[in-house]
Amino acid sequence: MPGEILINYNEVYSKTAEMRQRIQAELREVNATYRQTQSTLRTMDGKTNAAFMEALQENQQRIEVTADTLHKLLSFIENSAREVERNEQMHARVFNSSRVMVRRGRGGTHNA
Repeated sequence: MPGEILINYNEVYSKTAEMRQRIQAELREVNATYRQTQSTLRTMDGKTNAAFMEALQENQQRIEVTADTLHKLLSFIENSAREVERNEQMHARVFNSSRVMVRRGRGGTHNA
């Protein structure tokens, strides 16, 4: 039907879960790299190294905020899909029950 939007809810839920896992894996890898770099820089002297470490820490915090934002967006997508799915199921139940009532009213069978 033209203009119809078909949503595969299981795929939405599967992909959002997959994306969450990938974000967590990337975040763990980035954090490990930051810790390793910071550990190396601590053994060196100098004002430049201190500034570099500060920049690394700021970037690490930004990455964590970005990952948190992506998690929130994925939750929004998943929750929206669940709401649409519930609405579709409710409409289907209402439609199916009204078909039964119309058939009964016309002297038809009791099955839809």
